[in-house]
Amino acid sequence: MEKNLPLKLDTEILKQLATEQLVEIIIKQGNSIEKLTNRVVELEKEIEKLKVSTDLDSIRLWKAPLGDILKKTENKQQEKPE
Repeated sequence: MEKNLPLKLDTEILKQLATEQLVEIIIKQGNSIEKLTNRVVELEKEIEKLKVSTDLDSIRLWKAPLGDILKKTENKQQEKPE
């Protein structure tokens, strides 16, 4: 099979190819699909990890100012009784 197949395999080109060439194209496409599918799964897992990390960061950021507000309120209450 020729290594330099056209990028776009249309019906007329495929009809002119030998069975062995068609089989090789199918096998290469199957391998490419498998690699791409695996990569998609890896990226989806990474996205989920990042979402969890972002959610945890949001929770941490949200809690920090809340803690500061409570401390300021406590300090004001301690200052009032004289």
